[in-house]
Amino acid sequence: MEKQINLTKQILLAAGIIEIAVGLLHFAMPYFAYQTKGFSLLQPNETNFVTLVIFAVGILLVAFGSITILFSRKVESMIEVLYYYVVIKTILWIGRVALELLYPVNLSMFYVEPFTLVVLPGLIIELLLFVVSVVLIKKVMVAKNV
Repeated sequence: MEKQINLTKQILLAAGIIEIAVGLLHFAMPYFAYQTKGFSLLQPNETNFVTLVIFAVGILLVAFGSITILFSRKVESMIEVLYYYVVIKTILWIGRVALELLYPVNLSMFYVEPFTLVVLPGLIIELLLFVVSVVLIKKVMVAKNV
C-alpha cells in the first residue's frame, strides 16, 4: 500500500506541474494566435474577449495545478476528499479531450501547425495521469476500508 501512496504522490505532482506549465503558456498564446490570418480580422472588442478567455483558462490551470500539487502532499490524510477530486479532474480531462476531438486547434501556434498535434497527446497524457490516480487511490481506500 505504501508503494501505491508514493506512486500516487508522484503522479499527482507531475500532473500538477504539467497543469501549471500549460497554464503559464496560455499567457503567451495571444502573441502567437494574433499573428494568424483569422485573428488579424477580429475587431478590437473581439480580440479583447478572446484574450480574456485565454488568460482565464491559464489562471484556472495554474490554480488547479497548484491544488493538485497541494493534494499530492496530503494523500494519506485526505484520501477520501482526494478521491473525489481526482474523479472530478478525470471527468474534466475527458471533456477536454472530447472537445479537442470535436473542435481541433488547427492553428499555427508556438511554431507548430496544426497545434492539435501537440495539444491532443498532452491532453491524453494528463487524462491518463488522473485515471491512474483514481485507480491507485481507490485501491488504497479499499485496503484501508474507507
